[in-house]
Amino acid sequence: MEGVDAVVGVLQGGDQAEICQHLQSFNTQHAQTFGFPNLQQDKRKDLISAILEVLNKDMQPSCHATCLSTIRILSRDKASLQFLAKPPCVTALLKHAGMDGAEAVLELPEDEVIAEAEKCLCNIIFTSPTAQRLCSSNGCVEGVAGRLKCISDPHLSYDVKIFAVRLTFLLTALCIDIRQRLQVEFNIPALLLSAMEHTLGVENNSALGTLEGAVLTDEQVDLLSEILKTMFNVTLTGQARQLDEEELERYKHMTAVCRYMLMCRASSEAKQEELHSHTINLMTNMPRNCLSEVIIQQGERGVGTEYDGWNMDAIMTILDFLERRIDQNKRLLETLTPVLTCLIAISRANRNVRKFLRTKVLPPLRDVETLPQEGPKLRNKCVRLMTCVVTEVKEAAAEFLFVLCKENVDRLVKYTGFGNAAGLLAHRGLLAGGPCSGQHNYSSGDEESDTEEYLVAKDKINPVTGRVEPDRPNPLEEMTEEQKEHLFMQLASDFDKLTREGIVKPTMIGSDGRLHVVEGGVAEMMARAQTPPPDNSDNEEEDDNE
Repeated sequence: MEGVDAVVGVLQGGDQAEICQHLQSFNTQHAQTFGFPNLQQDKRKDLISAILEVLNKDMQPSCHATCLSTIRILSRDKASLQFLAKPPCVTALLKHAGMDGAEAVLELPEDEVIAEAEKCLCNIIFTSPTAQRLCSSNGCVEGVAGRLKCISDPHLSYDVKIFAVRLTFLLTALCIDIRQRLQVEFNIPALLLSAMEHTLGVENNSALGTLEGAVLTDEQVDLLSEILKTMFNVTLTGQARQLDEEELERYKHMTAVCRYMLMCRASSEAKQEELHSHTINLMTNMPRNCLSEVIIQQGERGVGTEYDGWNMDAIMTILDFLERRIDQNKRLLETLTPVLTCLIAISRANRNVRKFLRTKVLPPLRDVETLPQEGPKLRNKCVRLMTCVVTEVKEAAAEFLFVLCKENVDRLVKYTGFGNAAGLLAHRGLLAGGPCSGQHNYSSGDEESDTEEYLVAKDKINPVTGRVEPDRPNPLEEMTEEQKEHLFMQLASDFDKLTREGIVKPTMIGSDGRLHVVEGGVAEMMARAQTPPPDNSDNEEEDDNE
């Protein structure tokens, strides 16, 4: 590549002004360059080595910042990693980032230098497993923890803060050993929670109890998003292990902060969507006994969304978020699974939330002539998801509606139709009805919730489709008994042939409520069909209005 030799020459023998001039020219020329295929490896090595020599000399911060900008541009190209992901380079970058040890945060370089060094480290660590391993033993962990303690320092620039958190996110996402060290040795969840509170301006806990959140700037949203992503990484084990009293209180406080963020407003819908997305993702890691913190006592009447004395504004925000994501119909696995998982967990954790959600998602049935999956209402949209091609989304949507129905099979079939619910019922072994094994303890009530429209049409509703079917002509009406018998025998013969050739496998519902293959084919199916089923009289449906 033309000009590299000249740059290397200046780096090795020029003064600071010449070095800055040549590197700034290089940086401007390649500001949008992400690969250097024409740069030979020996020249690439010489360029990086010469820059590192300058970084190790005592020069003006502006000169060091320019050198680091060049390193950042070169780090975009994976071919440079064999020279950048080595101890001399990583150590120099940590030094200029003020992260080469916990004591380094006391005397920090200039903010411009720190931010550029952090950007370089982010690029290199993201793409190089070698650099990731280096960072577990070269003081980087201590330096990162020290930087997070200083997030509230008003003298640190925004760039220094956000790239420090982004670097922490990469380390906790890519390096399990570093994540564990940060959790055990430095209590990183507490550091991140403090950084989150400082960014929101809610160090005073009384602010978390307000019904309205703050109006956030784009910089606040971006920094909070990075903190939330990192917090997600370090709380992944929160549900799987026993928490001590201090940790439990921290998780409860974390959930309260999440509620407050759901109430905050951003400068644009896109920024608000981003903040809510990361907040909901984090809430999926919260232990079940902490999730009740997402609602607060209503207090003042007529303000916000109230249900039974509780403010449900945060729940409505999550529900609105779900509906927008359904309507967008993009990347369903990433966009829908977290929010559905979050709603399932909160519904199981708090009966007031579950009852409120049922009024919004599964209100009493009035329209009994439309298929459950057809229509613009949220119930219709959720039922459509029950047959989604993405398995995780299909299962999460079915589970959400099942929980809202207090895991009652008859109630689920009433609202969704047996055809839409069959997947979940088969997976749970509930195709034959009956109680759900491992069912959660749900409250019970005696009041009847059925509407007059539903009661009038109840006996006419097709349980498979979940609606009253329109009248259709009977195709057998004008056939003689002989023609009907001939048609039946022909169908039985065709079905038996398909079974013998292995094209289809006949199944029946077993005593465990699951589908089992009938080895004896049509004859065995007919014999079993003639055996009377056990008497399982349906219990009268209960309502949630305790």
